[in-house]
Amino acid sequence: MSQPQGRIYNDTTQRNNKLWPLISELCSDLHESKPSPIHHQLVNNAMEYITQCPSALSKAMPFTELVALKRIADLLNARVMGNDSPRPGELFEGLYGTLTTLAVVPSMRVTLLNFFLCVLMIDCRKKEEAALTLQLSPTSTATNEDDLTVALTRFKTDNNNGYTNGYPNEIYRYEPTQTDSVDEYTEELHLANYPENLGKQKNLDAMHDVIQNAIYSFTGVEGKYLKRDIVSGRFKLDPLNQDRLTSIECGMLVRLSELGYYHDRVVKFSTLSTGFNAMGCMGQAFIALLKEELTQFHGQVAQLHDQLHNVRRKQMIAYMNHQVQDYRQQQGELTLMKLLTWQMEPLHRMQWLTKIADACQMKKGGELASVVYEYLDNGNPMVNRLAHELLTAICGPLVRMISKWMLEGGICDPCGEFFVESLDEVGADRLWHDKFRLRLHMLPKFIPIELAQKILKTGKGINFLREVCEMDEMVKGRDKLKKIIDNQVSDIFSCVQDSSWHAAIETSYQQTSKHVLDIMLGPHKLLDHLHGMRRYLLLGQGDFVNILIENMKEELERLGTEIYAHDLSAMLDAALRCTNAQYDDPEILNHLDIVVQTPYPGDYGWDIISLQYTVEGPLATMLEPTMPTYKALFKPLWRMKHMEFLLSMKIWKEQMANAKALRSMHDEIGKACYRLHLFTSETMHFVHQIQYYVLFEVIECNWVELQKRMQQATALDDILEAHEKFLSTITVGCFVNTMTDMERHLDTVYDNIICLDSWQSSFYRECFKELEAREKVRKRVAESELTGGYGLTSEQKIERDHELKMFEQRVISACRNLDEIATAYEKAVSGFLLALNSDNDPNLQLFGTRLDFNEYYKKRDTSLSKPLTFEHQRMSNLFSINSKSFIGARSTINPQISLALLNSNNSPNIIKKE
Repeated sequence: MSQPQGRIYNDTTQRNNKLWPLISELCSDLHESKPSPIHHQLVNNAMEYITQCPSALSKAMPFTELVALKRIADLLNARVMGNDSPRPGELFEGLYGTLTTLAVVPSMRVTLLNFFLCVLMIDCRKKEEAALTLQLSPTSTATNEDDLTVALTRFKTDNNNGYTNGYPNEIYRYEPTQTDSVDEYTEELHLANYPENLGKQKNLDAMHDVIQNAIYSFTGVEGKYLKRDIVSGRFKLDPLNQDRLTSIECGMLVRLSELGYYHDRVVKFSTLSTGFNAMGCMGQAFIALLKEELTQFHGQVAQLHDQLHNVRRKQMIAYMNHQVQDYRQQQGELTLMKLLTWQMEPLHRMQWLTKIADACQMKKGGELASVVYEYLDNGNPMVNRLAHELLTAICGPLVRMISKWMLEGGICDPCGEFFVESLDEVGADRLWHDKFRLRLHMLPKFIPIELAQKILKTGKGINFLREVCEMDEMVKGRDKLKKIIDNQVSDIFSCVQDSSWHAAIETSYQQTSKHVLDIMLGPHKLLDHLHGMRRYLLLGQGDFVNILIENMKEELERLGTEIYAHDLSAMLDAALRCTNAQYDDPEILNHLDIVVQTPYPGDYGWDIISLQYTVEGPLATMLEPTMPTYKALFKPLWRMKHMEFLLSMKIWKEQMANAKALRSMHDEIGKACYRLHLFTSETMHFVHQIQYYVLFEVIECNWVELQKRMQQATALDDILEAHEKFLSTITVGCFVNTMTDMERHLDTVYDNIICLDSWQSSFYRECFKELEAREKVRKRVAESELTGGYGLTSEQKIERDHELKMFEQRVISACRNLDEIATAYEKAVSGFLLALNSDNDPNLQLFGTRLDFNEYYKKRDTSLSKPLTFEHQRMSNLFSINSKSFIGARSTINPQISLALLNSNNSPNIIKKE
């Protein structure tokens, strides 16, 4: 748009007077050897050009002010050989500095510098052509001055022809005769064609902007054509500049911008402040590798920027040298298609990094490693290598934790990532079993539970030796093992566990386990103590138990409140001295003690007296968790000895001792005694079979198996595991905590035996009372014969007959009570046999067959004669649940009989001890 000339220059004459000497000096620097007419013509043309057309090149110049000034200085300095000072380029820069102090429009200075640069480049080209002409034709007399004069004249003429009323309408005109030939273009090029070349350069600038926008989008930077969507985070085309692009360019830009979207996602996952990243030390290692990936990617993008800059620089150099084909088609020029080809591999890598990082959000420790481990071996080599690199970086802190734990026994886990956990509230006495444990949710998938157990036991053994045994011996070859474990990180997640890393773990485990085993079996005599507990707590030393019960039988029959522990200690020492126990190691015997528990109302010595094996130091750390099991096992074994003592040393002994004394009363008590003997034999058979099965088939056989495993043990945990298995097996065999009806039925059997003892004592007391009465009558008759009375009075005979009838009634009542006890006993035994036969353990089924070897109970109980089908077992279990509140009910498959028995209240009246 045109504007009045006076608004641009207020005082043209004054301005010209200031610019003329300065431009003259600048031109003198450009052409020091020029004649005065050419010099004046050059200055006049420059003055006229910048005065009349200050905005002729208001559009983008080929070179900026600083670039043009530098190029002019470089061309001037190139004319002078040597290092003489001051140089022409420096003089020109000094003079141009004076120009900048004048009130000149900056666009005029840029135009003037480009004009001078164009003149100087033409001058240089003419000199080169003249030199070449002299070499080819020495007679040539062409001069540079004439050509320069012609060029300046044409410049002035073209400018004058391009003005209308002093304003530029069409400053540069296009010549149709101009060809694309480099030689013709070089000879015919003059200042009037400069804007045309500038337009061509503008097309190159537009494509340069598009490619530069695409490259910037790779790192998430917005540009002229691509803007980021606030909601989705992806790039989209700018509606304001989208019309300047073709549809193909638009599609390519959108495809290229996908790389920037995934780049931004990875940046978000690698920035701690976003809160979307992995946690802990292993998470920090993962983030560090993500940042390293981003750094490498930024380096690749920087190479693209450098390549684009180099191509641009070559284009500008070619443009300045008027090499049209060179600046239009530079070798290695970047295009959108080339960028699409280049971005395929980085895009694929960024997509997988985003997918993996997204799956690792808020994960830490072994859980984080397990997530990355799932991307291994998926068939894509690039993804496999990427997952391998990520997993190697993540497992670095984990491997160092394992190394410190296995070689030093320490846990360096500030973020709670290690799969081994230490409980600070647990003391040293529970160190081996409870202080350290595995956190399965932190255990990586590539570490099997067996390997994790070895890692746990190795560090636990080191802590046990240091804290409990007070030994500071380190693992042999510790430095070598530490080097292998720390440096070969990738072996931890190898598919086959035969690497040197796994070999180092196994070596450390074997050395530590063997050291702990030698300490426990040597100085601390672990096996001897296990043998001692088996002999005394599990009643394996039979003569000792029998002597001990014999010595304490009076105390055992007393009420619990009348028993004192110091009295029993002397009896225990006496039993140890009188049996083969005296030949045992005194250190083992010193751990044996007798304990009197707090009695409850009605408890006797049998209920509160028990043996105890005390362990201390390292033994307590190993065996203390199993001591409650020994106490639980001692109770049923002690009660079996109680039943054996009642039947053998009391009931049967009383029967044998009283049989002769009560022979005279055989007619009255013969039937009751016969039933008593049968019932006693039945109970003695049951108790002996129970005792034999528990002590020999259960305890002794499993003890032999335990000894074999202890001889084959290579680590302390092998012995402890075998010992725990031994205890769990005999716990089932001893009917302790079986969660079935066997234990309840067995307690009922024992209660009936105790009732039998009470009944027999009461029965014999009545019998001896009657015997004593008869002896008094006989003595009275004998005394009456001496006095001449010869017999009893009628009153005495009536009284005696009444007493005899009362005795007969008591005998009948006692027989009835004995039958009730026997019936309850028989029902309890039948229920016990049914529970044995219904159990899945074949040993218990065979034991049930042995108890009822002659099928006595099977013939008397219909439920035992039924085949053990699933339906029968289900009905038996249902009946046993319903009959828990009714002990005297007979087990039967008939539901009507069962309901009748459940509704009846005929509980047996057992004779109670007075």
